[in-house]
Order: sequence, then C-alpha cells, then structure tokens
Amino acid sequence: MRTEAPLLLPIFRSDGQGRLLARVYLGADRPAPLADLARELQIDAGGLTREADRLERAGLVRSKRVGRQRLLEPNTDSPFYADLHALLLKAFGPATVIAPLVAALEGVERAFIFGSWAARYRGERGPDPVDVDLMLVGRPVRSEVARITRVLTDELAREINATIISSRRWSEGSDGFVREVRRGPTVELDLDRVREFEP
Repeated sequence: MRTEAPLLLPIFRSDGQGRLLARVYLGADRPAPLADLARELQIDAGGLTREADRLERAGLVRSKRVGRQRLLEPNTDSPFYADLHALLLKAFGPATVIAPLVAALEGVERAFIFGSWAARYRGERGPDPVDVDLMLVGRPVRSEVARITRVLTDELAREINATIISSRRWSEGSDGFVREVRRGPTVELDLDRVREFEP
C-alpha cells in the first residue's frame, strides 16, 4: 500500500485510506466485499483490512456481514458524515476524474457538471446520483467525446451523459434547456489549470 497522503486531500494517514473511504462514501450504492475492494483499489488485502478496521474504530464506517463476506458502508450517524462526504466528493469525485480527460479534448472551451451530482457537490441533500451530467461548450469531435465518456463510465461506475453545445448557444442562453441548466447548480471544470500541468 502506498503510504503518502493523497495529494488533493492530504488529511488522511495514507492514499489508500483516502481512496477506501472515498469508495465507501461515494459508492454506497455499490457495496463490495473487502477482497473485491482490494482488487478494485489496487491495495493489498491485508493493508485494506487494517484500514477498514481503523475507519470502523473511528466510527466513520460500519461493517455488514453477508454470509462470510464483510461489506463496508458509511456510518451516516457519525457527526462527521455530512462534512466528510462533501470533502470526499470534492477531492475524489467526478469533477476530479473527468477534468483531465476533458482537458485533453480539442475544441472544448468550457466544461462543467450539472444536475444532481452538481447539487450534491454544492451541499444539497439527496440520494447519490446514478449518473453524471456533463456539459461541453465548444466544438469537440463527437467520436472523441463518446470515447472518453465510455472510459469515464467504466472508471466512475456511473453513466456519463455528455451534452455538447456551441459557445454561442451557451452565451445567448435563449432556449429553455440552457436557461434551466443556468438556474441549477453547476461545477465548473478548471480546464486551464489541468492543461497548465500537462506534460
């Protein structure tokens, strides 16, 4: 297991602990046995079990037994649950995963997440969304957009719904769909910052 703290949210004792907690909190609708989580997160089984034990002793997760298998779930009764969920969403959630792939697309001027994932990111309460709505402003190649949405769907284990609109249509904001998106919560992807750090 890697021992350094995660770069985006260096408050955990290790990267493995941060990724495990993010997987449990952000993937609560997809519980998995510890052995499966170890493979998914590429953490050795013994190390993952120790991290799971630490998190459970701290009251951040709970164990559930299904037959002989141990599954982890977030402890929603923890006084830290809501704040920790929000932090994990910002550090490990869709915006962090999506931005580098979108930044590599030619023709994208702006990009943001909207809809229910953006609402959770902004702190609105509700169930974890089953998909992620992504808006791309500009003229990217549609086949390339389709390719990265397949990659992201696999990586996030949630359907990525990408909508492409022209910069003119977005700036005018004259049709009902654009007005509706503008009224709702959005999470802008900082493409310039990602591109700045690309090799």
